[in-house]
Amino acid sequence: MSKKTLNLSIEESIKRRAKRIAKKRGISVSQFFEEMIIKQEEREEWTPTPGSAAEQIMNAIPESKKMDTPDYNKLKREALNKKYNLD
Repeated sequence: MSKKTLNLSIEESIKRRAKRIAKKRGISVSQFFEEMIIKQEEREEWTPTPGSAAEQIMNAIPESKKMDTPDYNKLKREALNKKYNLD
């Protein structure tokens, strides 16, 4: 895969922290940034540990009810409306 240049505008203190962290890890700031992006994507694709309670709960939810990107504020409003019969 070919590498491309990306210019970022960040606070000077963040720049220093990124350089310090990358140096401690023995990698470049670019590699550090790549790793952070990869980790962020991995978090979004989280799956529960096989056999765990979280997996059991997740499997109990029908596929049709699962959401890719839930709107927590909307879900909260709906739950409160249902709880207090505000509909």
